[in-house]
Amino acid sequence: MIAPRPRPPALAPAIRPGGTMRSVPIMLAGVVALGLLSTPASGTPSPSSAPVPETAASGPSWSPGTPDVVIAQAVPGKKLHFPNAELLADGSVVAVAREGAGHTGQDGRLLMMTSDDGGSTWSAPEVVFDSPYDDRDPMITQLSSGRLLLSWFQNNYAVTPPEPMGTFVAHSDDGGETWSAPVAVQSMLSGESDIVDTYELGWNASHGQIKELPGGDLVVPLYGTVPDDKWQKATVVRSSDGGETWSASTESLIASATGTHYQEPVLTVLPGGVVHALLRIGAGASTMGALYSQESWSYDGGRTWTAPAEIDLVTSSAHTEVLRNGDVFLAYGDLSGHFTDKRGTVGAVIRSPLAPWNGPARELVWDSGTGDQANPAVVEVRPGRVLVIGFDSATSRLVGTFVDVAEIRPERPDPRRVDLAALVAAGEASVSTDLTYVQAGRPGVGVLGAIDGVVGYWNASWAPHAAPASYTVEFAAPQRVSEVGVALKPGYASAAVVSVRDVDGAWRDVGTLASVVRWGDDLTWFDAFGVADAVRVSVTSSNGWAVLAEVGVRAPAG
Repeated sequence: MIAPRPRPPALAPAIRPGGTMRSVPIMLAGVVALGLLSTPASGTPSPSSAPVPETAASGPSWSPGTPDVVIAQAVPGKKLHFPNAELLADGSVVAVAREGAGHTGQDGRLLMMTSDDGGSTWSAPEVVFDSPYDDRDPMITQLSSGRLLLSWFQNNYAVTPPEPMGTFVAHSDDGGETWSAPVAVQSMLSGESDIVDTYELGWNASHGQIKELPGGDLVVPLYGTVPDDKWQKATVVRSSDGGETWSASTESLIASATGTHYQEPVLTVLPGGVVHALLRIGAGASTMGALYSQESWSYDGGRTWTAPAEIDLVTSSAHTEVLRNGDVFLAYGDLSGHFTDKRGTVGAVIRSPLAPWNGPARELVWDSGTGDQANPAVVEVRPGRVLVIGFDSATSRLVGTFVDVAEIRPERPDPRRVDLAALVAAGEASVSTDLTYVQAGRPGVGVLGAIDGVVGYWNASWAPHAAPASYTVEFAAPQRVSEVGVALKPGYASAAVVSVRDVDGAWRDVGTLASVVRWGDDLTWFDAFGVADAVRVSVTSSNGWAVLAEVGVRAPAG
């Protein structure tokens, strides 16, 4: 047994005193009747003398760039990655993470922290496992017996090519004070090979919690390769003795296909013992690409699985929590570019978890502003309130954000939103702009990207240069306008001036966006009451290339 660890003093939290407010996400509800005019209508309200932003209802109370709590700080020269967490039967929360000099490296070791107050304060990190290899991607689970299981995988970077050492499990029957010696998870994803594809083929890894099934059997999700096939498969291996042994004879295949990497499967046990597997997808050799995720289902305790089917989420590593009301909270690194291009952590609420996981309500929860982020964890600290844990590689911290699940709401139709793209297609409006950049493989990037109804990094109009840049929509005939909405470059600081052109040809500024970081769905609306024949967004400053994610127009009610 590993020796007991002394209990260190608690690490003081860093609590954000308040949240920021965001506009409600919008979605198109069809083309609005525009009231095309030849002369101004009487009784049109005069514009206010100052812009009035954020006319929509406020959004979530957290700020994606500011965590609520600092859970742990790495020692000098190290970083923290890959958190996981579990709410224990006694009401405390236990979290684990990897500490090392970088995202990968031979010095990776596993740490554990605990909280007795719902995640507001945490014990100082304690080393629970440190081998000569890179110990990484720890996952922690409590069984109905009270036993804790810690799973992780190892890589050896001291050889070329790097050698995956397999997936391991240790258990603790005293609340994490002492741990058993680790045991290897036996798998068909192993063996000797002369074929190299980043690693020698014949390896396995895991980035999903062990799950306990009705009846007490356990399943651990794996992914990896067999010695003669580079395409990564997803499997589960079973234990019937509380996690003390894991035999390859119990292994079941979730998904395998030539041309597709099935990676980082995450299991969720649902009512009736139904098991859902969320699969990250890669298409090229050794890649973990930004492709739509897939899901598979098991109705017999993980022994057989349905053919994987695509869903409309683009996830990297993920973690799920079955909430006390039966919903599922999914925290994942978002690769869609909808909120930011930096793999920010998104929270999604699956309110019908026994149906396909398409179209869930979702919000950006955490964005460190760097590309090395996500790999989140989530735990329900009280009914309807979760703690989403991520890491900030720039500050070498493990951080957490509290989310009231009720604040993550489905996008609602906007009945007064004008479909500008449809007007352009019908010849009833035109666009003039220097945001004309196009990118191969990104059909949403182009002149019409700013009026496609989607707020996102990859659904936008770009200039191949920094600000200033301008985007103007001109109408074939004047029309009544009540508001103009704008979203700039998601995840980057940008500034802009929003203007409308009245029928006398004079431009009138209706709003100004200061140079701050905004994320996808942050479409800010400005009052613009009047009759106009054009709207214009002038990007006045930008971090890098100038980007306009979306411009919207609302017609008056009635």
